[in-house]
Amino acid sequence: MGLEEERKKVTFCVENLTRFLYAQILPDVSFERIRELKDKILKIPDLNYTLERYHDTREDALNRGIRQGLAMRAIFQKENCTESERRMVMGFFPEITAAVLQYDFFMPAFNLQASEEQKAQYKEKLDNLEIIGCYAQTELGHGSNVRGIETQAIYDNQRDEFIMNSPTVTSHKWWIGGLGVSCSHALVVAKLIMNQQDMGPHTFFVPIRDMRTHEPLPGITVGDIGPKMGNPCADNGFLRFDNYRVPKSVMLTRFARINDKGEYEILDPNALKVLYSSLVRARVNLSRDAWHYPTIAATIAIRYSLVREQFPDPENPQRERKLLDYQIQRSKLFTVLAKIYAIVFVRAVLTEKYNESERRMKNMDGSLLGELHALSSLCKGFITASAIECIEVCRRCCGGHGYSMYSGIPHLYASYLPSATYDGDNSILILQSARYMTNIIKKIHKGEPIPDKYVFLANPIPHLSGDQNPASPSFHQACFQAISYVSLNNLAKREAQFLKNGMKKEKIWTEILQIEGIEAAETFFHTSVHEDFIKGLSLITDPNAKQAIEYLRQIYAITQLDKYAGILINLGASPNVIDKMKDVLLEAFDKTRDNAIGLIEAFEKPDEMLCSVLGKRDGNVYESMLFAAKHLNPINKSSVYPGIQKYLRPKL
Repeated sequence: MGLEEERKKVTFCVENLTRFLYAQILPDVSFERIRELKDKILKIPDLNYTLERYHDTREDALNRGIRQGLAMRAIFQKENCTESERRMVMGFFPEITAAVLQYDFFMPAFNLQASEEQKAQYKEKLDNLEIIGCYAQTELGHGSNVRGIETQAIYDNQRDEFIMNSPTVTSHKWWIGGLGVSCSHALVVAKLIMNQQDMGPHTFFVPIRDMRTHEPLPGITVGDIGPKMGNPCADNGFLRFDNYRVPKSVMLTRFARINDKGEYEILDPNALKVLYSSLVRARVNLSRDAWHYPTIAATIAIRYSLVREQFPDPENPQRERKLLDYQIQRSKLFTVLAKIYAIVFVRAVLTEKYNESERRMKNMDGSLLGELHALSSLCKGFITASAIECIEVCRRCCGGHGYSMYSGIPHLYASYLPSATYDGDNSILILQSARYMTNIIKKIHKGEPIPDKYVFLANPIPHLSGDQNPASPSFHQACFQAISYVSLNNLAKREAQFLKNGMKKEKIWTEILQIEGIEAAETFFHTSVHEDFIKGLSLITDPNAKQAIEYLRQIYAITQLDKYAGILINLGASPNVIDKMKDVLLEAFDKTRDNAIGLIEAFEKPDEMLCSVLGKRDGNVYESMLFAAKHLNPINKSSVYPGIQKYLRPKL
């Protein structure tokens, strides 16, 4: 039975589910517009992947990234894309290039910190990629600790210029995406030095290459940092300044400036709020975009599992069983599928919260920023880690063939892996959320108002009595809340005790409570995700699709709750109910079997995006593998490999 026969088993309308999913993912872009842009992208050669890319040299990959950037610019301009539409187009490509970084990281940072005059001066050239910029904060010796940045911008009031310097080895800018070969300018985070006084980190929009020749300017040392585990299209670079003089106008002046008298002026007292908002934006986007990569991997793995057959069927020894007919394969892939849907529902809620915060910020009301920062940090930390794990699970589910680059999954994994590190190490971000939650507990004890998501923490000590339906969403949510209640209150008590004993808070959170803090934060993360899952389910109108996704909710909930079985029993859950929850889980795996292909194909990832011999929509796995090995592999161009003739034969 081929994939078309498998598709006939699906119990719901896949088209309707696709429309629902994209209403959650891109609520401000019509479904027709999404389809229109996808169709146009598929007709542009430089915006489509082929299997040949797996044989690319680093130079080939960089060249491909440059061509892709130009093609992106063309479609953005021709289609007059909104920001959401641009993000959709960029999300079509599971690789990072200088153009993606220009639009996704550099331009938001520039627009945030530049004055209106500076934005007007550069807007057209930035939109057209005439100027390619990068965000140069990270240094060889410093990353997230902005206060520790060593690069200097020394103000020379005699010449009304800045002297940019990299005074130490560790002050080299490092890992800067797009800097290696592409960028003409860098948005540099440097210490502003005035009259030998350190004024703290500021931003400077500095030319680093000649606009005519692209040669590095005098006083600039710049280059690519070398091969990485993945993302060969990304030219991560290094940068050193050696008494490099630039005009005063390079300082971005939305928040502060040096006036005509050579005096430092603060222009916007809300600077910290706005910068805080930009930090939140980056983490929200990383959380919102995390559904994309595991969805590609799961499309490949589920299709392959419906094509690949292994060992005789006990009930029909003349035929072999499909991989997806094995319980262990179902448990792995359907848990991944459940996590993907969870991420989509979290994305929808996070987007609502972020948009509300942005509306308030227009009036400089930062009242939601603290809550949103904690939530986005928590989600970035756990969701990106979960997405990475999902991709690797999918690779292993493809057996030995999953190790081939032609499968598409190894490249995907290596490309997404650094998401656990950039824009904040996951562990550090989760700890920030944990500290926020201990402060929520303190507010509860003081009778102060708290955000709605945390109200359950103000209730009496939970006891899981009453209805204990092992399949019920409300019972599962009560379990999550009870576990989170106990974990967070214990964490807050521990912190309070250490503070009472005279220990400083920073010592507590760097030496004693980090492991416990992450564990407690995880319990709240699952509580929040499951709440969002229930909300998302309530919006589905097709009863068959709703039931299919309810099984995914059960899979998500029970696989997570199983880790806390002992705590749940201590909180009043019946051991018999805990056992029955496992039966519910196994049934959910079985019920998802026939709908799996519909649930993953509802995301409509085309073959051009998958770039995989294993995940082709037509199911022609083996023909594709053989063709790629025989005809695309340059090693097989000659009947005798040249290296054999050159090195081995003379020694025989």
